[in-house]
Amino acid sequence: MPAMVDQAQTATQTQTLRFSKSEILSILSGLMLAMFLASLDQTIVATSLSTMAQELHGWSLISWVVSAYLVASTVTTPIYGRLSDIYGRRPVLLASIGVFVAASVLCALSQTMPQLIGARILQGLGGGGLRSVSQAAIADIIPPRERGRYQGYLASVMAISMVLGPVLGGFFADYLSWHWIFWINLPFGAVALFLCDRNLRRLARPKRRVPIDWLGAVLIIAASTPILLALSRVETAGGWRSPAVVLEFGLGAILMIALVAWEREARSPMIPLRLFGNSIFAVASLISFTMSMVMIALIIIVPLAFELAGDLSPNVAGIRLIPMMGGTVLGSYIAGQLMTRTGRYRLYPILGAGAMTVFCAAIALFGLGHSGGLDTMLTAGLGLSFGFQLAPVVVPVQNALPLEDTGIGMGTIMFFRLIGGAFGVALLSAVLMAELNAAVLSVPGHEVLGADPGLALMRMEVAGKVSPSLVAGLSLAVRTAFAHVFFYAAAISGVTFLGALGLKEIPLRGS
Repeated sequence: MPAMVDQAQTATQTQTLRFSKSEILSILSGLMLAMFLASLDQTIVATSLSTMAQELHGWSLISWVVSAYLVASTVTTPIYGRLSDIYGRRPVLLASIGVFVAASVLCALSQTMPQLIGARILQGLGGGGLRSVSQAAIADIIPPRERGRYQGYLASVMAISMVLGPVLGGFFADYLSWHWIFWINLPFGAVALFLCDRNLRRLARPKRRVPIDWLGAVLIIAASTPILLALSRVETAGGWRSPAVVLEFGLGAILMIALVAWEREARSPMIPLRLFGNSIFAVASLISFTMSMVMIALIIIVPLAFELAGDLSPNVAGIRLIPMMGGTVLGSYIAGQLMTRTGRYRLYPILGAGAMTVFCAAIALFGLGHSGGLDTMLTAGLGLSFGFQLAPVVVPVQNALPLEDTGIGMGTIMFFRLIGGAFGVALLSAVLMAELNAAVLSVPGHEVLGADPGLALMRMEVAGKVSPSLVAGLSLAVRTAFAHVFFYAAAISGVTFLGALGLKEIPLRGS
């Protein structure tokens, strides 16, 4: 009973706070910068891996530079959300930024690959808090009815960082040094730290400290880590049936069962299972998972389709990805504005998921790389469909959960979004490899590509090996493989559409 009274008092204090538009924009700028840093560092190293491996003499460990950050930031996302419910948003967010910036310095100063990987793990531990606590802080300062327009800005930041990351990473590696990938975080991190420290002081802090479920936190990390590691090594291990992949998935499943069993009995669980009894939260978790499977995977696969199926240079392929980024930003903005004006949200994820299904199928049928106009229409439409699902999935959860569960709710939704993206990349990349191998093996003369022709094509290791007479056959095989991949993406999008139909609509609170 005392805990319920304290939570009610905290909720009342939060609801009575009023922020002016200028204050909201100032707070939002700090939160957006924090989220930008967390999302950017997941993708910025992608185009610099070979440079890092060459300078640090660590080719055998190159994949861990990406996996270390991905795993650490993903598994800690719900934990940070819960800690912010207990200790308040401001101190947890400031601690996250501090860890992230300090780890960025260690990354930049790394002299060996193990040092860099260790620093990336520490950086991921900070990055997990930047995502979830930023989302929860928005719920504390803006009423749900007004929240759509601001969530659209946050969703746009995530989309921009995913596309901009590889471009910046390549620029730093080519013209400066890969160390600048991490040094650049210092000025941005300092500004984010200043803005969040100054602007979040008015937020009420919980009066009563409930016990922390440390065993639950350990089980979250222990269960999620092997699953993410298995997803990250599907391609390099030779597929889903690799003994290492199966073992890691099995270990993760066993520990996940242990986590659920413990959280059902814990006095103050790290992830309260009662959240999944809320139909809006449960449906939003499903939508976040399946939508991210498609969105994150296609951010990687679409440029490959331009390069392999369309025979475009990497620079041109990057330019043709801009309409998808712009469509995502525009879709997030439009959906957010409409939610604020109408007070309704259910229609937008339905439209977004339906459009995502249609555009994935259209790309499968027409292909990419034929003409700039067709490519722009298809990728911009796909981006719009992404944008229509980002903010309208977050706002209903913030509106449906009690204030004392906002942090863990946002952290869990972000966790499903991140792990869904990892699962989508692994699944559709494995499908692409299998389809490339199957299609290329039917082309006479494919033997010049070696024992694994699909991998040779993916890595573009065909220069000087393919005769002119073989080009036409390989081109058709590659287009067929990518068409099948986009049909798979359309099927996953269809599941997202069916899930969106089950999203319940309740009035958005005005306070």
